[in-house]
Amino acid sequence: MRLPWKKWYPKHHGPVEPDRTILLMGVARVLLTTWETNRDKAVIDRHLAAVDAIYGPGSEQQVRQLMHKVKADERHG
Repeated sequence: MRLPWKKWYPKHHGPVEPDRTILLMGVARVLLTTWETNRDKAVIDRHLAAVDAIYGPGSEQQVRQLMHKVKADERHG
């Protein structure tokens, strides 16, 4: 007798904290691209305030640091 086909998903065994770091890195990349496109500080500040509200206190500063890191490491500028 054949068993029904089940979709395979990888099991997550690690801590949850790296997920937050990955999400903040994605936010940093998006905000850096937005900044490079339109150079509107007010828009970036509004988005960073929303990041602080969503991901908790200290997230805004972490995203700013990640933006600098992305610009230095990935954008070569």
